[in-house]
Amino acid sequence: MIFQSLTSYYDRQQELMPPYGFSVEDIGFVVTLDKDGNMIGQPEDLRVKIKANTYDFRESQVPYTNQVNVRANAAARTPNFMVDKADYLFGMSGAARKNVHNKSFIKLVGDVCGDSSDEGVLAVRSFLSKWRPEESTELRDWKELSGVYGKWVAFRLQGDSIFIHERPVVKKLWREYLAKEEFPTGVSFMDGREHPLQGQYAQFKFGTGASLVSFNEVAYESYNKRKGENAPISVEAEFKSSTALKHLLRSRTQRIRIGDANTVFWAEQASPMESFFGQILNPSIDDQAAAQDVRKFLEAVRMGSLPNDIEKSKELKFYVLGLALNKARLALRFWHVCSVGDLMARFRDHFSNLEMEHSEKDIFFPGIWHLLKETARETKDISPVLGGALARSILTGANYPQNLFQGVIGRIRADHRVNYLRASILKAVLQRNHKKEVPMSLDTERREISYLLGRLFAVLEKAQLDALGKVNTTIKDRFFSAASATPASVFPRLLRLSQHHIEKAEYGKNSDRRISEIMEHINMFPAHMGLQDQGLFAIAYYQQKNALYRKNETKTEGEK
Repeated sequence: MIFQSLTSYYDRQQELMPPYGFSVEDIGFVVTLDKDGNMIGQPEDLRVKIKANTYDFRESQVPYTNQVNVRANAAARTPNFMVDKADYLFGMSGAARKNVHNKSFIKLVGDVCGDSSDEGVLAVRSFLSKWRPEESTELRDWKELSGVYGKWVAFRLQGDSIFIHERPVVKKLWREYLAKEEFPTGVSFMDGREHPLQGQYAQFKFGTGASLVSFNEVAYESYNKRKGENAPISVEAEFKSSTALKHLLRSRTQRIRIGDANTVFWAEQASPMESFFGQILNPSIDDQAAAQDVRKFLEAVRMGSLPNDIEKSKELKFYVLGLALNKARLALRFWHVCSVGDLMARFRDHFSNLEMEHSEKDIFFPGIWHLLKETARETKDISPVLGGALARSILTGANYPQNLFQGVIGRIRADHRVNYLRASILKAVLQRNHKKEVPMSLDTERREISYLLGRLFAVLEKAQLDALGKVNTTIKDRFFSAASATPASVFPRLLRLSQHHIEKAEYGKNSDRRISEIMEHINMFPAHMGLQDQGLFAIAYYQQKNALYRKNETKTEGEK
């Protein structure tokens, strides 16, 4: 299903995709040659530095084969045609000689080009014949050019605006060369028909590179079949599916990061959801215009209405694929297929569960990354599988992962902070997983002991602040964890302490009234409260605190 869907996407977007035998790759440097093959000046750095060790590269459609894509163990004798890394063009990598790389590159250029009289071809062949590898270290940017961030090096003929490998004659030579290649034939698993078969699946740039399908150990093979023979795929289908996936992994609008998974998505036909989906799950903080468009869109979805262009495509299938690195192959974190209409219903339900009163400064429709960050002190501590599990629950309507709830409770215990996002997460999990109806704002009629105690704790904290003003350590910093987990051990002491605060505060009678109103419904303090009750305690604390703050704001405004 995954391969068929990717192949269909390639066919739909064919005008944006490279044809067979080509691939879109990053070019880091270009060597300009005159017609006699002499280097003009120094190699030009085409990279644009974004931050340390992060660059934007010049993208180019280069000649490419599956063998180059998976050349790890036979790299020295598997050059790319006309454009490749510095090892092949210059015969050096850093201070190390790469004679085999260079000779194999020269040989391939000769095999493909034959007796071509194209000026670009002649210039490259002349340069390769007279270049002395030891001179490479004298090039101005050699350390960068031959380093891990140098990417590929291309040739350009002096006076041309395109690379030599982009010249129509060179492309034609390459296509003619590929047409001579022979493949074994067999039945492809894609359609059950006989085709020329590709021996190995493409690799994708996850660290050093990994395949979506691979058989790198004998234990994974069956019936005496070797490697790709265990899952035979036609040359055409392998190229189309891998090219489509590469295209999506390069996309800025159809790719997002969820936990440790690179997530791509597409529809069976063109749909606005292809651009909206990423912004919904991972809102941009830089593109405010896009953020506003998504907010308006989601507000319409929440009201049960869809924009006309989405309404027309609601029956279309939508695909979501999450991939993460797992040794030599890619781990499938999640694969979800649904209609655009079903997807909208899932989003509506998800954001309804999260709905919680908040200020204008809070994000109205938090993305997955916003939620994940509330489960750990630092982003590196976020569970690598939590993102995929959360995405799956959003897309399928299944229960939210329990460690999402536990992670938030753990953070509240550690830093005693209950913000809008944490309260929203707790509410969402309680509603979906445990079928509890949780209000989005303060409910003074609710009588559950955990909810009442959360409200009471917020009121006691307010009494302290009214009496002492701003202090370094409040009762929240000292007692929040114990109050939510073992109320009986803390609340009697806090209530005695509150009497001193009430007597000292100018408007202590207001706090006394609030405490009395809540205590009227509390018969006893539980010795222990479970995780669900601790979550409801935190929500009540957040909502009561917001209510007290709003009342204070209203009073202040009225006094002016």
